[in-house]
Amino acid sequence: MLASQRGRLGWAALNVVAEKGYQQTTVSDIVKRAEVSRRTFYELFAGKEDCYVAAFEFTVEVVQNMLNSALQPYTDLDWTILVQKSLQEYLVILADEPNLARALHVEALAVGPALAVHRAGMKKVFVDRMRRVHGIGVAQGELSGNPREGVLDLLIGGIDDRIRDCIDTTGPQGLPGIAPDLTTAAIALIRASAEPTL
Repeated sequence: MLASQRGRLGWAALNVVAEKGYQQTTVSDIVKRAEVSRRTFYELFAGKEDCYVAAFEFTVEVVQNMLNSALQPYTDLDWTILVQKSLQEYLVILADEPNLARALHVEALAVGPALAVHRAGMKKVFVDRMRRVHGIGVAQGELSGNPREGVLDLLIGGIDDRIRDCIDTTGPQGLPGIAPDLTTAAIALIRASAEPTL
């Protein structure tokens, strides 16, 4: 029962924050949306920040699972096509779930230091994904060496920035439209990131 209510509260927190902004969202807003009592909320979470951090972590996991499922048919393709499909699918997921897009890429910054380590964790998940793509490129004879971590970090940070800018300007529905530019940049940086093996 509490696990179900925890999930409802987390989902409510993501949606209310996406609609009202993190700073303007209150615990009252969250419990009202979730239709869960304030007492139950405080049995599960220390406060709004704790609830949002837990919801953020769960959302990253859900989005990763959705992305893995969407990319399953493409795992044997050329590494450049895999980069393209990865970015396209991720942007479509965010466009289809605009509140998740805003929660992950915009409002997460408003939480401050409490979420910083979790945002770094999300970034690492995507850096690891690009590192695996590089490995596929090596196996296909297209790339060599090992990817430089700083370049992959720069790539994911740049993607995050472009996503946030699109959400703030044209809205989440515009995200699939930025896929070609992100793909071009990602392929170029992955090619440039290789460190020669000694």
